[in-house]
Amino acid sequence: MMEEVGTVIDLREGGRIALVQCHKQSACDTCPTAGICSTGYGALRQVEALNQAMACKDDQVRLVISSSKFLRSSFILYIIPLVGLLCGAGVGYQIGRVEGLPIDPELLIALTAVGGLVSVFMLIFRFTRRLNREAFMPIIVSVKMKKSG
Repeated sequence: MMEEVGTVIDLREGGRIALVQCHKQSACDTCPTAGICSTGYGALRQVEALNQAMACKDDQVRLVISSSKFLRSSFILYIIPLVGLLCGAGVGYQIGRVEGLPIDPELLIALTAVGGLVSVFMLIFRFTRRLNREAFMPIIVSVKMKKSG
């Protein structure tokens, strides 16, 4: 389980989903994708979470996400596109081996690799729209500090 502490900054869908602002943890500093997944400025980022603890706006909360959810979403976002890129390059290599083509084989490999990558991203986009987004969300499990007033 991965845990994080943050502050609820907005409630959506009648309070069922909370937008939580979290401080980046030290693990984020060494992550190669830190620049991509950071949606806030500086050391802050925002995360949508299931509000099982019924937190209110400005409450300080504890979020958890299971390792399996994290690994599953990482696999979809990183490994599957890499496979599409490599398969596209392999197709381009096989086509490029044909004699008498009017295109440079290396350019063909690059073009088909990009085509494979774009195709996989389009498939991921269509597939993930059908998934239950809540299956990949972190969960607010407790309120650490209620807002004052």
